[in-house]
Amino acid sequence: MPSFNTHLHPAVPPTDHEHHQVIIVGAGPTGLFLGLKLAREGIDVLVLEGERGIMQSPRATTYMPVVLNEFEKVGLLQDVIDGGHINSDGVVFRTPAGKGDKVLARMSLSVVPKGVNKFDYAGIHMGQHQLAAIIQKRAELCPTFGIRFSHRFAGATQDADKVRVCMVTNRGEKWFSADYVVGCDGAGSSVRRSLGIPFEGSTWDDFRFVATNVKYPGFDKYNFPTANMIVDPEDWAVVARTGKPEEGIWRVAFGVRTDVPDDKILEQIPAKFAELLPGTAEERKECELLNASPYWAHQRVAAEYVVGRIILAGDAAHSNNPIGGLGLTTGLMDAAALGTILIRLLVKGDADKSDQLLRRYGDVRRKAFVEYSNPQSMENKLRLHSEDPTVVESRDEFFRALNTKPKETSIMMASQMNEFLDEDFSA
Repeated sequence: MPSFNTHLHPAVPPTDHEHHQVIIVGAGPTGLFLGLKLAREGIDVLVLEGERGIMQSPRATTYMPVVLNEFEKVGLLQDVIDGGHINSDGVVFRTPAGKGDKVLARMSLSVVPKGVNKFDYAGIHMGQHQLAAIIQKRAELCPTFGIRFSHRFAGATQDADKVRVCMVTNRGEKWFSADYVVGCDGAGSSVRRSLGIPFEGSTWDDFRFVATNVKYPGFDKYNFPTANMIVDPEDWAVVARTGKPEEGIWRVAFGVRTDVPDDKILEQIPAKFAELLPGTAEERKECELLNASPYWAHQRVAAEYVVGRIILAGDAAHSNNPIGGLGLTTGLMDAAALGTILIRLLVKGDADKSDQLLRRYGDVRRKAFVEYSNPQSMENKLRLHSEDPTVVESRDEFFRALNTKPKETSIMMASQMNEFLDEDFSA
């Protein structure tokens, strides 16, 4: 394998390095799931996270059957079922509560994977931070798994045999070495940036996204199902449970026009809730806003996923808008694929195929994002609000198909997801 110098840090003596077979930068669900998969096979893996703990801000909420299938393989599925809420309703497309609350179409994604009715539900809902905690707890049962917080990536060098990583801690710099390093540190990935890899694509400039978590009894009172897509040129949104019904927490995520100043974005919440929450003005006073997070949405992908022994996965490799839940879904499938490859390299005697297998990982996983997750997530977003005649015609055809051929349409969508996202890397 050729030598790569990925950051200008001076070499330090090998005795100063704490060595692990795999170092994962980033303790989100993607990094933790990869760590769990590797540790179950006896691989010495260390997860390093810059924050003081698992991030608690509103993020992903939905885990679809293609991912649940991977959870089952590592003994995680029952933990996720126990900790979350099974979505037997599918997805309902509807107009805003303040504009008629009309149901436009229903979709079920229960026939997966690859046309096999393995799960009789559309997915499991829980907050991303809850999923991360569940995976961490399971991973820590493995003696070869380690995790450290408050370790922020600063740079790396590599040669044909190993990667040397510099992390910044509260007590200064600390050096590690590993056979492989995986960047799972989000869309603003320091690992990707240290490699000088372009993050190609664009940022949405029509709406800023605002993700809120709320407690509002009105959703149950007015029979809102688990997952709802609100269709409207201005007051479009996603409304979904983030966990068990008894927890009473819902995600309400919506768009705010980008001409609204940054310091005024959160002031838009009451007017948005007046349109999105069912019930009377008096009933909406019962809504408890737990947290809110505005952010820009992107459609971007790393120009390459692999440089020598440093590999990207999850949002570090790709970023898309959250409508439809394809960001974390794609990231977790990255982890499943990469985990299988690293097990082959470190456990099953395929070390001589390192270049070939890692190149295949990069090519296949990048293609999955470029040809499926990216265009599908863009279509999902535009379907909710666009007034472009072509999009409107496509939306009407989509709703007609769901309403007249629900089973066939759902099977087709599930099959497409599996075809693009679920690649077998075991042979």
